[in-house]
Amino acid sequence: MGMFLALAFTSCKTGDDETPAYQPPSATEFAEIRQNFLDALTQTQTFDATEGLAFTSPKGVNVNIYGLSATGNVQLRYIELFDIGTMALANRPLMGKDYFTEKVLPLVTGGEFFIEVTQNGTKLDGNANLQVPVEYTIGADPAEMSIWTSDEESTVWVEGGGEMALPGGVDQPGGSGATSYYYCWLPFSWTNIDWLYSLPGEQTQLRVKVPNGYDDTNASIYAAFLTQPNTLASLDVYDKEVKYFTEHTGIAPIGYQMFLIFISGDPKGKQFVYATKLVTVEANQYVTFTDADLHTGSAQQIIDAINGLYK
Repeated sequence: MGMFLALAFTSCKTGDDETPAYQPPSATEFAEIRQNFLDALTQTQTFDATEGLAFTSPKGVNVNIYGLSATGNVQLRYIELFDIGTMALANRPLMGKDYFTEKVLPLVTGGEFFIEVTQNGTKLDGNANLQVPVEYTIGADPAEMSIWTSDEESTVWVEGGGEMALPGGVDQPGGSGATSYYYCWLPFSWTNIDWLYSLPGEQTQLRVKVPNGYDDTNASIYAAFLTQPNTLASLDVYDKEVKYFTEHTGIAPIGYQMFLIFISGDPKGKQFVYATKLVTVEANQYVTFTDADLHTGSAQQIIDAINGLYK
């Protein structure tokens, strides 16, 4: 893994007496880099509301939008996210509120979707039917998964708001007899096809320190489980006095291994800056990212590097 990262990027290493390779972005600059990335992922289309719309997305999702309470032309915005590298850059982590305990816990995803339909700038209510390839539900049985929703300002998912079904008798290419799609009826919002994920054992909070100039306004820290590539927990609590990132309740048991992922931006190059570490969880652990750990590259290079942690 270390050789992969070294070859993928030019390391920007600094000593204690050297100037950091990257200038920390302002909150506005970091938000702009993220928004530009999200805009590049967004598919748009104008269609007649009465006729509806059907199309197949780049990831092979069959999308049908119909039954709108409007006439005339309407505009669609559609985003689909399936891998944690893309989710990290887009700031769409996988954390859901447990209905019974009220705790915010990691989720295993079968895909995140954003669907918005507007007419003359006004958002319309409605639902879309999606036929999603089962191949994206790594580590989970779609029969165990459910629909989760959130708004554009929140990174915590709440269960409910849509329906899904796993049909029988749908063959994969080659006639294997295995079900190859699951069906979802999704509202116009951010939705996630997920199940809650927790591990047995004594759990502890991770505490992550970042280089000078970075905090929760211009950087994010995520954690991904070594044995489950479809997870991306968020360390969304920031201690302004001691200056470290952590999370609410403890997300991994002591002795378990996790990838920690640092994401920020380079205002000069208008690109993302990132770093990763594989850690074995210890009680009340502190992990430190330094300027020497930071790398940059194109968005796709960074996505490939994060996803490549599991290869």
